[in-house]
Amino acid sequence: MELSLGKVAYINCEPVYYGIERGAVPAECRIVEGTPAELNGMLRAGDLDLSVISAIEYAHHSDRYLILPDLAIGSDGPAESVLFLSRVKPSDLDGKPVRLSKDSLTSVFLVKLLLAKMFGVRPWFLPAEVETTDSPQEDVAGVLMIGDPALRAKGQFPFTLDLGQGWKELTGLPFVFAVWAVRRDFYRDHREETHRLHRALLDSKRYSLPRLDEICEAVCGRVGLDRDACAIYLKERLSFDLTPRHLQGLHRFFTLLEAEGDLVSTPPLEFIGDA
Repeated sequence: MELSLGKVAYINCEPVYYGIERGAVPAECRIVEGTPAELNGMLRAGDLDLSVISAIEYAHHSDRYLILPDLAIGSDGPAESVLFLSRVKPSDLDGKPVRLSKDSLTSVFLVKLLLAKMFGVRPWFLPAEVETTDSPQEDVAGVLMIGDPALRAKGQFPFTLDLGQGWKELTGLPFVFAVWAVRRDFYRDHREETHRLHRALLDSKRYSLPRLDEICEAVCGRVGLDRDACAIYLKERLSFDLTPRHLQGLHRFFTLLEAEGDLVSTPPLEFIGDA
């Protein structure tokens, strides 16, 4: 049985998928690329069997999903690809128009939380009308940028808040932007296929992480970064594990959102094998 597997169409997924896509790790799956928001919707609707999804997608629909252990996209400090750029100091943003991104709901909730907790401001948040581009809009005081465009965005506005770094300063914990998940109904009927693909993803990660220089050589041109900048991003900024500290950071994020009224309740973190 060939499963459909979602992949974020940014280079931050390469260290998990590279081994599978090169054919070094066998996997019975069809890989479907999209933005985080697109993959969230596709998994929720049943158009994907397994996928990497936004952490907030899991929080909002934890009754529908189970998490795959030992896989995540996170950072323990600066992330570099999740940035809030502003024309004025963040502490001066209260009531000013800020453009959000429609591509990543987790980052939307995180930037609101950080601006409120770290700077005591609540800007006028505007929804993104178009997909994230490399040219922040001229009519706003700040803009949230994610993914590959964010990697190219440094210096476009006078002030930059790296959301991964902001979270580390606020909590002392890593931040988990995305997890891999499967729908509970699919897992119920396809346990063995799910575990087989999970093992393939873990094998692919083990294959790929020692080959990050090779990966950077392959993808740096696509992103518009030089190889050294790409290597720093994939080697030093991102983490792809889901350790107890990552889980602690994820739980803290959910509890803070509940306290802000953005979540009805903090969801339990439930994994395949538990159901």
